[in-house]
Amino acid sequence: MKILHLSHSDRHGGACIAAYRQHQALRAEGVDSAMWVRQKFTQDPAVQVFRPSLRLGPRSRRLWRRRALRNEAQCVVRGGVFIDDRSEHGGDELTGLPPADVINVQSFWKFIDLPSLLDGLPSEVPVVFTMHEMAPFTGGCDYARDCTRFHEGCGCCPLMGGRDDNDLSHRSWLRKQAVFQAHRRRGLHFVADSHWLADQARQSGLLEGLPISVIHYGLDTNVYRPLDRSTVRDQLQIPAHRPVVCFAAANVTDSRKGMRQLVEALQQSRQDPFLLTWGQNYPEGLSGIDHLHLGAIGNEHLMALAYNAGDVFVMPSLQEAFGQTALESIACGVPVVAFEAGGIPDTVRHEETGLLVPVGDSSALAGSIDRLLGDKDLAGRLGVGGREHAVRNFSMQVNAQAYIELYRSLSAGSGS
Repeated sequence: MKILHLSHSDRHGGACIAAYRQHQALRAEGVDSAMWVRQKFTQDPAVQVFRPSLRLGPRSRRLWRRRALRNEAQCVVRGGVFIDDRSEHGGDELTGLPPADVINVQSFWKFIDLPSLLDGLPSEVPVVFTMHEMAPFTGGCDYARDCTRFHEGCGCCPLMGGRDDNDLSHRSWLRKQAVFQAHRRRGLHFVADSHWLADQARQSGLLEGLPISVIHYGLDTNVYRPLDRSTVRDQLQIPAHRPVVCFAAANVTDSRKGMRQLVEALQQSRQDPFLLTWGQNYPEGLSGIDHLHLGAIGNEHLMALAYNAGDVFVMPSLQEAFGQTALESIACGVPVVAFEAGGIPDTVRHEETGLLVPVGDSSALAGSIDRLLGDKDLAGRLGVGGREHAVRNFSMQVNAQAYIELYRSLSAGSGS
C-alpha cells in the first residue's frame, strides 16, 4: 500500500511537523509512505519536492494567479489568518505527482489548489484530508473564534469587515462545498486531530454527509522522554534553584497563543518563576520577568531538552485544535497548566496530566501555576500520569496503526 502525503513542507509549522511525523510513523510500520511538498527541510529521500516549471507559459500563468490572489486578499482581509482554497499553481502542483493507493492532503495553504485537486487525481484513488485547524471547513479562517457563520456558508466575515454576504469567505466556502460534494463517492474522508475539531467540522454544512473521524497526533516517545532536570538546566545555563515555567509556540507573538495572558499570570505569581520560551520572534512585555528565549528550535532532541528544563509547561492558547506542545511536554513528564480551550483537554486531563482553567482567566492561570510549583508531590504525580498518557495513547505506533486501518478500509471500498 502506497500512501502519499501532500503538505506545504515537511517541517515548517505545527501542521507540517505533524504530517512528517505521520509519514515517519507509517514507514516505521513498513508502509510505503512518501511526501509531496513545496518546501523541504529534512534529508529524507522519501520527501519529494514540487518544482514549478520555469517555462514562459506556466511561469506567466503562475505570476498572474499570484498577483490576482494577493490583490483580492489584500483588499478584504483586515486581520488574522485567511487560508485561500486556491493557489498560484492552479493544478500545476499535481504535475509529476508520484503514484499512490491513498492520498492524504495535510497542509494545502499556498501550495494545493483545491478546486483543481480532486478533478486532477485518478477517480479510483481515495483522498483523506487531515484537518490541523478549521480552514478545511470554513471560508478560510484557521480559527473562527466566536463566529459560527461557517455553519451555513460564511459571508460577512469578521476578518473582512463583516458587511458583505458575498465576500471572499462566502465564495471560498461555496467552492469547497461544490468540490467536496461532487467527489463524495470517491472515498473522501476527513480526519480531525481532536474531538473538539471533529465536533466543529460536523457543524459545517460544507462537509454535510461526509465521514469525519478522530485520529490524534503521534510523536516519538523515545525522543520526548523524561531527562535529568539538573543536567539539562546546567546545559542551558538556567538557575538550578529557581522554579522554571516553560512556554513555546511556532510564533510566540501570535495573540491566539496567549503570551499576554501568561505574562499577566506570571506578574501575579507568588513563586517568582523563571520563564523559558522558544519559537519564532521574541516575546513581548516581559519587563520585570527573568527569562530566557531560545529562539526557534528545529531539532527535536534539543526541543526535548528544553521541555525537561521546566517544572511546569504553560499553554495559554485561547483557541487550539489539538495542542502539540502540551503533548510534547507531558511525554517529557512535565505537567501542563492550560486554558480549557479547543482540543487541549484531549492531552491535558485535569488533575491527571495537568491543570485546566477557564479560557482567558489569567488569575486562575497564576493560581494553578503556583499550585504546581508549590506542591512537588502533585507535580510529580501529574508528570508521571502525563508520561503514561502520552506513551499509551499518542505514540507514533498508535498513530500509524489508526491510519493504516483507515487506509485499508478506504482502499477496500475503492477496489484498489
